[in-house]
Amino acid sequence: MILYLLVGAGFVLSLLLEGSVFSFFMLEKALPDILLVIVVSLGFILGERRGAIIGLCAGLLQDIIFSSALGFFALAKMLLGYGAGLIGRELYREQLLAPVLLVFVGTLTHEFVLYFLVSRFVGFGLPVEWSLSRLFIPKALYNMALALLIYPFFFRFSQRKKQLDNSMGRRRGAVR
Repeated sequence: MILYLLVGAGFVLSLLLEGSVFSFFMLEKALPDILLVIVVSLGFILGERRGAIIGLCAGLLQDIIFSSALGFFALAKMLLGYGAGLIGRELYREQLLAPVLLVFVGTLTHEFVLYFLVSRFVGFGLPVEWSLSRLFIPKALYNMALALLIYPFFFRFSQRKKQLDNSMGRRRGAVR
């Protein structure tokens, strides 16, 4: 329960930071997507089912606040959370390299999914080459840097939660 409260607080804090502080550090025309880093990190740690749910919630929140079309961010982040959970089953969660590279690839995937959805359903689209070089890659690099800070925090929290759950389980077993 406390994990979901922490995630919700992280969502709100990330949206506040994106709209205020990070707007001063714009690289080219790209802003970092802290919600995406949180979704990929938690999906990688918690698995595909929880990653998809967290991605859906984060995307819906982002759709409600920033988007005129409901569902684009929700779909992209849900798929990303699910995919990160699938990959997290196969890789070592203790090492930082895998989730950081996953954030890079996930950001590019997220942006291409959004590009496709917007160009198909809204009809507005910038040239792919320009979007890739001026938006997608700088955003992916920003997100990688943020993942170096965000992923270890969530990983340590999940490890402590597991240790606490194990010690509580042992106490319950000893009482019976």
